[in-house]
Amino acid sequence: MKIYFILFALVWSGNCSLGLAATVDDAAKKEGQLVLYGTTAVDHQAKITEGFTRKYPFIKFENFRGNSERVLNRVLTEGRTGTYLVDVINIDGPNGLLLKDRGYLQPYKSKETESFPEQFRDPEGFLPCCLQVTTSVIGYNTRLVPKNEAPRSFHDLLDAKWKGKIGIDGDSSEWFAALMHIWGKEKTVDFFRGLVKQEPSKHRGRTLLAQMLAAGEFPIVAELFGYRVLEFQERGAPVEIVNADPVIARPWHLLLASKAPHPNTAKLYIDYLLSVEGQQLMAGLGRVVVRPGVKQKFPRLTEGVKLYPAKPEPAKSYEEIVKLYYSIVK
Repeated sequence: MKIYFILFALVWSGNCSLGLAATVDDAAKKEGQLVLYGTTAVDHQAKITEGFTRKYPFIKFENFRGNSERVLNRVLTEGRTGTYLVDVINIDGPNGLLLKDRGYLQPYKSKETESFPEQFRDPEGFLPCCLQVTTSVIGYNTRLVPKNEAPRSFHDLLDAKWKGKIGIDGDSSEWFAALMHIWGKEKTVDFFRGLVKQEPSKHRGRTLLAQMLAAGEFPIVAELFGYRVLEFQERGAPVEIVNADPVIARPWHLLLASKAPHPNTAKLYIDYLLSVEGQQLMAGLGRVVVRPGVKQKFPRLTEGVKLYPAKPEPAKSYEEIVKLYYSIVK
């Protein structure tokens, strides 16, 4: 009798799980649409969309792409006007926490998050981690900078010989905030003031900066996403990385909008990209993923490297940090 009961319980539990999945799938089929606001580069998002819609061909996919600032402002503007179009928001942790604090998110505890390292999880489910993490590296052009002369640390960038030869992203407030957690305010502010004195060439977008570095527009970029540099290197570009300490691991989240018009398709999308299949897709694109058991395309970015997970700030604190950043990097 006991054996029969256990078998019945297992079958019942399995059927319930299948039933819940079927319920979400059926509801998603009725919704038939998904609207994403995200920061993923166009070429990579095209691959992600292809994988998702191949698995769920009944879903019409719409995507708005911008940097974190543009995505954030679009969500905030829709909230102020009462026009709720977005289902899933793909954005970095600090801006994600700001959206949470202002009531623009609802929790979703995807079963897939249970497989992720604890330090990257959100027990409340508002900021489930993670689609990927981006690691901050120094990038240099190997035709312009010999390996033995390349900077080995961020403070090496303040050497007078690099004045007027550095590229930076003018919208690096999240890097600034992450360094403040590790270095403290005084050291971080001093570093950025020193960097500004180096008369860097400011541009928006790290992909653009990696392209310009490969083209020899400047010898060095102060902070790039490691995967992009190695991606260009793989194509034959004369670029190299330096995993300068601290290597910030910046989580990028998939967030469920509080007023999502299509919440069930949103949950399918989040589950898919956090699953082994979705994480393998991300890793195949060269992105750094933290789900155990998924093979990295560029192991140099993580193997033997101490990663510092960027911790999101409460909204008010982050806004103050951003103001401080832009007062320095004008």
